[in-house]
Amino acid sequence: MKNVKKSALFLCLFAMVNVFAQKEQVEFEVMDKEIPAEELTYEYLLAHKVFLREKPSVRSKKVTLLDIGTKMVLWEKSLYAKEIDGIKSHWYRVTTGDQTGWVWGGMIAQKSFGSIADNQVKFVYGYESSTKNEAGVIETAYQLRAFKNGQQLDKIVFDSLYATPVHIENHGSLGLFNVEDVITVDLADADTGYQIGKSYVFWNNGRFKKVADLIDYADTNYLKTEHFVFPSDMQGVKSTILLKTTITKNIKSLNDALAQDNVEFITTPYVWNGSKLIKKEEVREIKDDAVVSTNF
Repeated sequence: MKNVKKSALFLCLFAMVNVFAQKEQVEFEVMDKEIPAEELTYEYLLAHKVFLREKPSVRSKKVTLLDIGTKMVLWEKSLYAKEIDGIKSHWYRVTTGDQTGWVWGGMIAQKSFGSIADNQVKFVYGYESSTKNEAGVIETAYQLRAFKNGQQLDKIVFDSLYATPVHIENHGSLGLFNVEDVITVDLADADTGYQIGKSYVFWNNGRFKKVADLIDYADTNYLKTEHFVFPSDMQGVKSTILLKTTITKNIKSLNDALAQDNVEFITTPYVWNGSKLIKKEEVREIKDDAVVSTNF
């Protein structure tokens, strides 16, 4: 009954006050000069072919050209922030190898991690752009890039029109024979900050594939939550991705959300053919013996 408890909890969170504000300013901590070398924190370049400059300005003299994933230590940030493509960030004085110069913070990854299938492949993630559309709505895009030995392999862009990406994680193959890495991006409601779903991206043969956005939906009398079960999960099935959907109807109170007569469970099996999900067959099941726990 994990899904029912999650559904009920989501209803409670859905009604809470706004505690989250989307940020389009990139900030990093800088290192103290007294920190020993073994305790330094490193950042990595998000963009490919970026100039290291003598001063914090796009007009400043170029020191060298940096490849994607370049490892850097940040020592100082500029007094003022600069906005490029709707993203605001300070410049940072960095060292990389034996060279020192300034890099604009929007070119530095906010998250970096490696492929579980191939330890030479690395991923970097951060802002892409932020613009206002014709309706006056801010649309912020996020990017995920893959690289190997300083050469970019692929790039994928996420938009945040409906939800804000807040956390990204690599889970490995999860038991799929034709996928090297399953990467998920947690999606949060831009107003409340609470998680409302996930984006799924598969990495295989040097390319990203956007698989699905599973976003929970709730209104005054209806709630739908979805999640994938992969082959390596406890309830997983070989070579199959199960889409688990929980639908709760006629919600007027928390007790209604927990009543088994109002809850329907749907399991839909899919296979991944290397480029898209293909539905095998739909299996509907309503749990007659469901036990509901109210211990959250």
